[in-house]
Amino acid sequence: MNKAPYFLAFIFYVVSFVLGCVSFATGYWFVSEGEGRLFKRLGLWEACFDGFEYTTDYIGKAYYGCWWIFHKEYHYIRQWILPPWFKSIQTLMTFAIVFHISGLALLPSSSGNRENASREGLTTILMGLAGCCIGVSVTVFGCMMGEDRTWMPRPDIDEPSWSFGLAVVSGFFAIFATIAMAVHWLMRKWELLPHDDLNISKRSISTLPSKA
Repeated sequence: MNKAPYFLAFIFYVVSFVLGCVSFATGYWFVSEGEGRLFKRLGLWEACFDGFEYTTDYIGKAYYGCWWIFHKEYHYIRQWILPPWFKSIQTLMTFAIVFHISGLALLPSSSGNRENASREGLTTILMGLAGCCIGVSVTVFGCMMGEDRTWMPRPDIDEPSWSFGLAVVSGFFAIFATIAMAVHWLMRKWELLPHDDLNISKRSISTLPSKA
């Protein structure tokens, strides 16, 4: 059996996993492009400010530096930093990493050396789920970062950065890996069909006496 689709799926999926992990862990999904801005940058788990004061914060606190989003430093503005749509992105990207790890754990045993194709099918599904989670995440972020006017100040002069770009590329590689693995899975299913019985039947039919 031609294993080229399997090796392509393996390479694409490893690349997708690495890029997805870097995007997941780095704080450059959304950055400030203006000089003297109080907002600096934002990742899935980190936010950076330089003297920012939230308008409805009754304690009048100014925020400096980069902090984990769930740190007590952001207690009073956490609900503003994390609107529901942003929490959904965090959740989906977390699921994507879990699906990535699960798929990678199954990949070595999905090369086609088993007596059934169930492992290949499960790996394909996990790859597809990872790609879907990333795809939905980047789509929601791309739409909402400019539409939600109650979120970061002046989103019109801020823009997505390289962490977001890596997530987009990771999603494409996950889709490519899914397609390649699906081809490998279908080839395995075809290989495991009882072709010998079909050949015997064909030979039996060919030996039947023909009518004069």
